[in-house]
Amino acid sequence: MVLGRLLSTDASHATSFDDKGVELREYYAAACGHCQALAPAWKAAQAAYAGPVTFRQIECNDENWKPIAENEALCKDIDGFPTIKLFKDGQEVSNYSGDRSSEDIVKFAKEHEKLVEQTMPASLCFLPMAKPLQRRSERMAAAAAFL
Repeated sequence: MVLGRLLSTDASHATSFDDKGVELREYYAAACGHCQALAPAWKAAQAAYAGPVTFRQIECNDENWKPIAENEALCKDIDGFPTIKLFKDGQEVSNYSGDRSSEDIVKFAKEHEKLVEQTMPASLCFLPMAKPLQRRSERMAAAAAFL
């Protein structure tokens, strides 16, 4: 079952819906005038952004304000539309409260790119601690020997 309906079919920004990585999610209702006004800016931001944060749109209510059954769990804590939130590995990290312009949406995504880098590979957790006066070349050799 695919959760979330993408208004854009741009493959470079489509998401796998597996709650991995960093996602900027827009929760919307098809009948919402504010959501319809945001749509061009969201699409422009999606097209302009080329970083590791994926853009995902989730339709919570249809054009008759009826809830979308397959998205019920995703939309359970959404109180108004549009709502934009940032998630990392399925966990909410931040609410977007900026301007509804493509430039500000892209800026927000870029400001949160560091979340992608914060996940350290497990193999690096086992590297031996460098001595305080150890030279960089010695640390690099120790790391290479470990790997």
